[in-house]
Amino acid sequence: MGYSGVVKRKDGIERKALLLKEATRVFAQKGFRDTTIADICRAAHSNTASVNYYFGSKEDLYAEVWKSAFHCALKQFPLDGGLPADAAAMDQLRAMIRAHLHRMLDDGTLGHAGQILLMELTNPTKSLEFIKNDVIAPLRQQVRSIIRRLLGDQATEEQVAFCAMSVIHQCFGFGLKRDRLPHLFQSMKKAELVESLVDHITLFSLAGISAVKKTGCERITHCAKE
Repeated sequence: MGYSGVVKRKDGIERKALLLKEATRVFAQKGFRDTTIADICRAAHSNTASVNYYFGSKEDLYAEVWKSAFHCALKQFPLDGGLPADAAAMDQLRAMIRAHLHRMLDDGTLGHAGQILLMELTNPTKSLEFIKNDVIAPLRQQVRSIIRRLLGDQATEEQVAFCAMSVIHQCFGFGLKRDRLPHLFQSMKKAELVESLVDHITLFSLAGISAVKKTGCERITHCAKE
């Protein structure tokens, strides 16, 4: 390959990366349905044929955005927080909450990925099957595993599922309101806000999980007496 070929290949790689970056931002702002190929190409200062050339279609580009954003999120903020598998369950819970909040509140590509996830959960597209299998299912499994450890073996699947939803929806709730937070939160630096939320959601969740565990134990004792 000559010099001109190397330049063209490098230019192609950079253009594809720029399209992916701008597509992530535009999809996060407008959602899949309201985003057009023209919107993305305009943001990337590229012609409309480039999406088809590099990705095949808008749907394929959307799937590529998901894959790229998901791997980026795992690399920057792994759900286990880098903790060993035998770390205390409450420490694992805190690490998981911190990772989710960073995804929801980050101002860059990571935050865009979080916003796209929220849109998919509230207004799913045809891509949801891919997202369920590759993104949501592993996250759900990890969260429920932590909750199961905190509740104990006597907990029912229903209790585990309800507690897991309660924890995650707190993180999602702040993600949905990231641009409409009360003035108290808006005046805080992002890092300070995230850590304050991590402390609050962890404490709140542990108290709730403890109450559910106590109720479950009381029911078991009551049944045993009968």
